[in-house]
Amino acid sequence: MKKKVGLAVLLVVVLVLSSLFAFGGVFAKAPDNEGASPPLTILVAGYGWYYGIPPGCINNAEAVAMALDGEMVKARDASGTVIATGKVHGIAVPVVWAEVMPTVEDGIAEFDPDIVIGLGTSGAARGIRPEPWGSNVMSGCDAVAPGTPGMVCYDGIDDPVLEGGDDWMEGNLLYVEMVMAMLEAGIPARLGHQTGYTDDGRPMATPGWYMCNYMTYHLALMTEEDPELIAGFIHIPQRPEYSALFRYNDLQELTPGSPEWNELIGERVGVSLELQRTIDGIRIAIEETLRATVQ
Repeated sequence: MKKKVGLAVLLVVVLVLSSLFAFGGVFAKAPDNEGASPPLTILVAGYGWYYGIPPGCINNAEAVAMALDGEMVKARDASGTVIATGKVHGIAVPVVWAEVMPTVEDGIAEFDPDIVIGLGTSGAARGIRPEPWGSNVMSGCDAVAPGTPGMVCYDGIDDPVLEGGDDWMEGNLLYVEMVMAMLEAGIPARLGHQTGYTDDGRPMATPGWYMCNYMTYHLALMTEEDPELIAGFIHIPQRPEYSALFRYNDLQELTPGSPEWNELIGERVGVSLELQRTIDGIRIAIEETLRATVQ
């Protein structure tokens, strides 16, 4: 009798489990990317080493690009269903005028991306700052040791990114949506913007006039030449330990107790954001960009 009861119970269990699998119950999970389009290709180009980085440290922009390299980022709709995916390829870009765009263009040639996102570190960025606008001005020197043979410098007086180009060029990332999504996730973010003209008539925007602006302007030009390409630039803050090291090194160059030393040691250390939080923020920016491709 017990044997017959045991067989009956076993049969019931088998029937229940079969039903769960057949009707997509808890045991039958659909593929995470079911219904999503084929993966897009994303190039994240982060600026690399520059003169002045403490020994053993790397540019935060490069660190983020390399951390995301190889990752498959997924964008979901309100129900949690994956609607778009993208494979990230990260590259480091030299902080040298003549090598910036050739490096980015080599990455584009190698990976044939649908989306290109440039990254640069700003010690003044109060949170992650997507930069819609690039200005048609170049200023500053190659970020190499002083006296390096062939070092190129621009003074920003008569040095346009593109001779005869527009004063400002705008990329086509979803800048506002990125900022809102990062803020919702608890990650500090703000939107870059034009800041008008200087007294002598030169255009300015929040990327400044250095190489971050240079890439911002060029990526915007690329989207004008190829409307199917999605591209733009994002500034990220320094990480806390680097901000502390930069301040320490600056203080080491001054005489303790001097007016300059006393003033500097009392100033607030530069704004910063932990590396993992920055990586999370750029991942969110990528998700928002992917989401737009299916809308």
